[in-house]
Parts: sequence; structure tokens; C-alpha cells
Amino acid sequence: MSDQPADVRALTVTSAEPLRHALPASTVIAATGLAAILALAIVDAALRGPWLDEFWTLALSDTANGLPALVWDGWMRDAHPPVFSAWATLLASLGVTSIPAGRLVSNLLAAGLMMLAAFRLSRRTRGLAGFSAALLLLVLSLPQAMEAFSLYRSYFWQITAIGTLALVARHVAAVRADLDWRRDLDVAAIAVLATAASIGIHYVGALFGGLLAAAIAVCAFARGLRRWAVLVLATAALSSLFVAASVALQMPNWAAEFDHVWIDLPGLAALGVLGSLAAAPLWLNPVPLAGLWLGRRLGREWAGDASQAWFAVMIGSVLAVGVAIVFAVHVVLQPIVVDRYLFAVPVLVCALLAVPAARLARDRWLFGLLALVAVAGAARPTIETGIKPLWRENARTIATIVAGCPATQVYAASGWALGPAAETHAARREDPVFERAYRSLAASAGFPVRFIGQGGSARAIPGSCPVLLWYEHTPNEAEDDLPWAIEAAGFSGLEGARLSVTRSATGFVLRADRP
Repeated sequence: MSDQPADVRALTVTSAEPLRHALPASTVIAATGLAAILALAIVDAALRGPWLDEFWTLALSDTANGLPALVWDGWMRDAHPPVFSAWATLLASLGVTSIPAGRLVSNLLAAGLMMLAAFRLSRRTRGLAGFSAALLLLVLSLPQAMEAFSLYRSYFWQITAIGTLALVARHVAAVRADLDWRRDLDVAAIAVLATAASIGIHYVGALFGGLLAAAIAVCAFARGLRRWAVLVLATAALSSLFVAASVALQMPNWAAEFDHVWIDLPGLAALGVLGSLAAAPLWLNPVPLAGLWLGRRLGREWAGDASQAWFAVMIGSVLAVGVAIVFAVHVVLQPIVVDRYLFAVPVLVCALLAVPAARLARDRWLFGLLALVAVAGAARPTIETGIKPLWRENARTIATIVAGCPATQVYAASGWALGPAAETHAARREDPVFERAYRSLAASAGFPVRFIGQGGSARAIPGSCPVLLWYEHTPNEAEDDLPWAIEAAGFSGLEGARLSVTRSATGFVLRADRP
């Protein structure tokens, strides 16, 4: 016996039956909205300046000393599973060696795979098309998604992975027939890739990916979909073994090199971050709430749809348990609450909102409003702040000074030198990455730079041209004590010099002129 009434049963088909009744208006609206969102993201990703974490991506994909050396001296000394580093290394071997190119190639592929998964799953279960379109619009327009798309890191992959796994969860909650290997190979592949990626890309993100995979398996077992349950459980188990192996190999290096914890949020503030991440999708796009009112109008047609209840319980449980575990770990064991580590939270909230939003697909004006608000939300950060130059801003400032006085001497130091952890192993560990970053930016701006590592020293005396000391990734207000900034870098020769400073959003340039 089916657990759905006859009128709702008519809304679903077996997992092998194609969708015959499309919703052309909502499809066109969603496609237009997604195209606009991706266009905004592409412009930002192509023009935005780099920052420290992206130079880590370049360092962890550089095979100049050979792949074995990269694996053991790079990937195994990192604080993340090696999946994204391996992907970046593959891209580098294909000639994608710049940060803007890496952003575009990597993140466009992730967005494309999520949209392809949504399309394939929508064709397998009637009624999923509106949900899939709404989920794509809500997730990809999140400020977190727009920010992550503009970074050459794993964050956007985490977002699309958990979003795709939510699509799989909705499919499993609605489909009536169990997995058929002969006809459902594409759907099975989507489930395997989404489960593996949501668990294997990031250690904190793995918590939510693993919880959602477990919830899908429980739902599948309860609904008699045994092959679905086995597929998801097996993939989750293998992915978890990979994560455990990565931790085992990296942990000795963590103990030796990660002797400073930079996350210092108190418990109440951490709870505030988690709450803001959960609330953000609702206040960014409240249009899905109109679907609750529309659901009342539809009345009997939606009242008995058990698939929506299954899905809501799955996502709600994962959110509640996941947030509780993260908060407990943060307070009791180790501070881990950072917004970019917890992108799964707003994505899962978007998945819940996509359920009432799917009902708007029947009304082109309401669905059009949903898409319009999504595009406006995606555009707002760029409209408010413009394209962020990040580390490129100080490089341009220095280039202007050098162009006006070519004998200018340029030095750079790690931002760690000005913080409370200057003498830690963690600070020294990042010296090569800082040096790579400074040299890369200086070369592109047309001036030479000398890097002063932790414990290093340098001496220069300003003459007809100034001496510049360049700091990035600095603590707030570090530029307020310029003599200390000089001393902390191990710099000498500037005694009695006339000092001034140019501050940017990410660091500052100290200028020393002769008196």
C-alpha cells in the first residue's frame, strides 16, 4: 500500500518515468534568474583581488618539487581533506594556474553540476521541477554562495554538494519505486557524487553531509526503498573512512604545527553566528512564505503529500542535530564556529523554504517575484561595496609610489608578526605562502619586493626615494603603532625617518622618508 492518497499519488511517477508535463513559464523564469545570478558571480570572480587562503590553494597545487613532495609536504600538512587540493593540482596540470581562472573553472563546473543534477532529478519525479528551480534560485543567490563563487577555495563546492544532496533527499522522499540500476544509473551517480562531496571536502561540513546522508537512508528504509538506502549508506561509509584516514595522516602534523587557535568567539557569539546563518535565507528572500498561503488555497491537493513531511523531518533533524553538535564542540572541545565553515546551515534552510516556494511555480507572477528578489539579493553585495580589490589594493598603491620614484625599496612581512602568535609554529608555517603572495602581486604590478620571514631581519635607509614596508592580513588597527610595526618585522635603519601609512581593507603600507 502507498503512504500517499490517490490525489497526491497522481503527482508522482516512478523513478524511471520521464516528466511529461513541464512548467514552461517557471522554467523560463528560473533559467533567466539563474543566468543573471551566474553573470554577476562571474564578473566578481574575474575581477576581485586575491587573499591569503587562495594563495594557499596555489601552494597546495604546485608540483614544482614533484607530486610526492606536494602530497607529503603539502596535503598532509594541511587542515583540510586533500580532495580540493587534488582538484586544484589537476587544474594546474591543465594550465589553470591563476586565481581568477581557477575560480571560474572550478566554481562554474560546480554550479553546472548542481543544475544538471536538478534537471535530471526533476525529470524523474513529477512535482520536483518547481522545488528544484526554487532551490537553485534560493541557494545560488545566497550572499555566502556569491562570496564563495569569487574564491578559489572549496567553499562553493561545499555549498553545491549539500544543495545537491538536498535534491536527492527530496527525490527519495517522493519517489514510489526503488532504485533500478538499469534505468536509474544517472540518478544513482548524482547521489553518490553528492554524498561523497558533502562528506569528503571539508571536515566541519562533513558533519552535515553525514547527517543528511543518514537521514536519507532512514527515510529510504522506512519507505521500503532498500536499494536507495544501501547506496547512500555505502557511499557515506566509504567517504567517512576516507575522512578518517585523512585525519589520521594529518593529525601528527597538526600536533606539531597548529599551536595557535585563531578562532576566539565566546559561546554566546558563536550561537549568534549560527542563528544568523539559519535566519539569513528567510529575511533575504521571504517570497517562499507566500507558498504557505497558496498551499492553503490548494487545500486537499497538498494536504496528504507525505513526501513533504518526510523531507521536512529529514532537513529539520539534520539542522537541529548538526547545529547542536557544532555548538557543543565549540564550547567544550575546540572553537570551530566560523561562518564559511558552516555554509551547510543556510543551504539546508533554503531547502526547507523551497518546499512552499515550489507551489509558486503555478503562478508566474509570484514565481517571477521569487526570482527577481533572488537576483536582487545576489546583486546587492556588489552594488553596496563594488568589486573588492583585497590584497591588490596595496600592491597598486606601492606600484604608484615606485612609478614616481623607481629607486623605492619595497619590503613585505607576514601579518602574523603583528599578532599575538608571532613566535608560533603556525606563523612560520605560512611564511612560504605569504612570500608567494607578495612576489606574485609585486610581479603583476611591476615592482620587486623582498620578504622578511618570521625571525628574519632587514635593514634599509631611505634616501631620495622612500622605503616601504608592506603588511597584509593584519589585525585591526595594527597600523596605529608604526614603530612597533617596524620592530616586529625585524627591520632596522629607519630610526629618525618620517613615517606615514596607507591603510586598506586587508592591510597597510608603511612609508619611511628621510627627515
